[in-house]
Amino acid sequence: MLLHNFTNNYEGVERSVDVYKEQGHFELQMSHDGIMVGTRIIKDHSESYAEDAAENYVFGMYELNEREKITI
Repeated sequence: MLLHNFTNNYEGVERSVDVYKEQGHFELQMSHDGIMVGTRIIKDHSESYAEDAAENYVFGMYELNEREKITI
């Protein structure tokens, strides 16, 4: 179930995160300019923690690690 969407233009790239509530965890789906680049799973934390993580991502405060990135 989609809870929130966060979007920001960071260094010329529109970074977007959709925050989903799944059974037992939150799933953050990250996109750059509308193209999905990866997913971060957040377990054992609150919804506000997941929201903060999404907001921090769109503002460029961290990048996905290699195992979170989508490989094509």
